[in-house]
Amino acid sequence: MIRVNSNGMVRRFSVVVCLIGLCALNSCADSSSAPEILPPLTTTFLKDVVESNLPSPYYHFEYDANGVMTAASFASGLLSYQLTYENGRLSSQVNTAGNHDQLAYDYDDFGRAAIVEYKHDAVDVFAVVTLVYEGQRLIRLERRRRLPNHELELNKELSFTYYANGNLQMLTTHTPAIAGVQPEATYEDLYEDYDDKVNVDAFTLIHAEFFDHLVLLPTVVLQKNNARRVTRSGDVDNYQVDYSYTYDSKGRPLSQNGTLMFTSGANAGQQFQTQSVFTYY
Repeated sequence: MIRVNSNGMVRRFSVVVCLIGLCALNSCADSSSAPEILPPLTTTFLKDVVESNLPSPYYHFEYDANGVMTAASFASGLLSYQLTYENGRLSSQVNTAGNHDQLAYDYDDFGRAAIVEYKHDAVDVFAVVTLVYEGQRLIRLERRRRLPNHELELNKELSFTYYANGNLQMLTTHTPAIAGVQPEATYEDLYEDYDDKVNVDAFTLIHAEFFDHLVLLPTVVLQKNNARRVTRSGDVDNYQVDYSYTYDSKGRPLSQNGTLMFTSGANAGQQFQTQSVFTYY
């Protein structure tokens, strides 16, 4: 929903639902059982997400004639990906803007994306994202980046808990201390008061850093609906944000308007407005 960075600047990130336009892969009730076939995921054909006071469109998606996503971009083309598939699964994203970084996806025996490698020129691995599940629910994400000493160092951990209906309840972010790189910090985002309409933007929940790559996770549903309140607490400026939505005839959000109030830090008591606008094919 929103993000407060280390210098107090705020940007909204309705921060990994299904990869839009893909059908479900084989899944399982738990990691030890045989996979079952899931019905196709709802196809929303999200086109653009426009954020107030940020590069526009903030996210953009394209699809082929069969409704399969073929391209995605971020921050008005700062990152622009071509997507390729193998055996019906997203296998790679190649950044065609600036560098040619590749995101290479590896799946477990139950059809869940288990490892995503960031590669320079499709060869040199400079970061690795590892994903842990309970059944089809993503419960943990770890990211390791290569440091100047050539070691892959854990620099970010995300933990997810859910309500009984499958909507995300709490997202916990932990950044371990790395000398000369980052201090240790932990903070929690509590999602409450969900509506009963269609969520289209939960893929941004793990894309909280402007210069990080956009990881798309087929079949992973973090939010079925839209949270109308998000509360952040922990080792950063704390805040509460309340959202209202407008919808189209299919129950998809057309706009999200937020009122954010800081509850700690130098800006405690201050409020400001956020807005996101969604368009579809």
